[in-house]
Amino acid sequence: MSTPTAPDESASTGPDETRLRLRAFLDAQFTVLLVVCLLIAAVGGGIVYTTHVEPGTETQTRTVSSWTVETGYTHSAEVTEPSPVFSIGDELTNRSTYFATIAPELDVAAEVVYAADSAEDVDVAVDSELVVRNVGEEGVVYWQQREAVDSTTAEDVAPGETVSSPFTLNSTAIDERVLTIDERLGASPGETETFVVTDVELTGTLNGENVTYTRSVEFGVSHEGATYTVSDPGVQSDSDEQQVTETVERTYGPLRGIGGPGLLIVGLLGVVGLGYGRYEGILDVSEAERAYLSYRDDRSEFDEWITRVRLPPEVYDRPEAHTEGLRDLVDFAIDNDAGVVEDPNTGAYHAVSGEFVYTYRPPLAPGRGAADAEDAAGSPLDGDDASGDREPAETDAGLFSGSLLGGGSDGGDDASDAAADADGSDTGDGPDEER
Repeated sequence: MSTPTAPDESASTGPDETRLRLRAFLDAQFTVLLVVCLLIAAVGGGIVYTTHVEPGTETQTRTVSSWTVETGYTHSAEVTEPSPVFSIGDELTNRSTYFATIAPELDVAAEVVYAADSAEDVDVAVDSELVVRNVGEEGVVYWQQREAVDSTTAEDVAPGETVSSPFTLNSTAIDERVLTIDERLGASPGETETFVVTDVELTGTLNGENVTYTRSVEFGVSHEGATYTVSDPGVQSDSDEQQVTETVERTYGPLRGIGGPGLLIVGLLGVVGLGYGRYEGILDVSEAERAYLSYRDDRSEFDEWITRVRLPPEVYDRPEAHTEGLRDLVDFAIDNDAGVVEDPNTGAYHAVSGEFVYTYRPPLAPGRGAADAEDAAGSPLDGDDASGDREPAETDAGLFSGSLLGGGSDGGDDASDAAADADGSDTGDGPDEER
């Protein structure tokens, strides 16, 4: 029996096998992939339609104009008495603390200014009132006295024009008033507060709309013997925006604008590619190719059960049984406590149990030529001559001992004699018919 030469496995595990597996995957999942491509194309088409063809409309609110009103105070005190550090006539401006002995009178001006894109018939009224009161815990007012200190009205005020309402606070006179009230009441159970309340009213047409604006601001004065401290609230600002609501065409970002056509193109290319591949038979996988892929999967799965060993020629003289697949051979070897051997000479897989050798010959890689197939099926062993006499390629008996081949050291000779008797031929003749 001649032994075939093993096919070149390195050629079967490279790009050719990768392409074969890709074709097998595309063939098996053709319907699923086609549906996915159609869905991608549909989604891309929908995005393209809603983005570029019929984007729809949306409601937007935008500011067309605005106006602002600001209210604040300026204050100063003129030195009226001589002192080591100030001269008479010096003006102390916008301080937090003033000296009641040398500058008892505080000149205050409430100022109002507004800004608008357009204005008509704008009138501004500023009324300031001095409030002196005694307040207890939780805001209980024990007594209160109010006195108007200024009232100013300005008409046809233009945007940016400042309306000023000046008044003067005499800290000494305010102190005397508080003492007089305390003496007449006999007691002041709470804390005495002094402040000016300024009420601002602006009316007119701002940016084409009739506006009535009101605001109250407080300017505090605290008496502390020889000094008095002011509490300036700073500039108080109020503004209003005039907005319009309009319907505009909806706009989208660049990701949607590019992503939609991209999905549509990818989906259509996938559909066309799959359809062309199926129509031309490019994706078809033959039974031989499926068998080869099945063998390669089994070879990878059972790699730990398989040993590469160069078998002696005597093994091929045993009666030979064939399995349909590598998996069947491995299962048989496991059940019979035998090893599975891959012969590098032939590429075949063997398991020896008893007097038989069980063999699985893998399919050739798809695409290998007829010359390869003929060479794999009929090339002689190393050392064969023309008459068919065989010389062993390896004579190291250590490779074939133990349970790997499932027999003793002389099992190969006995099996050869038994096979010769069964065929009715003389063992001295030429090689047995190839199995």
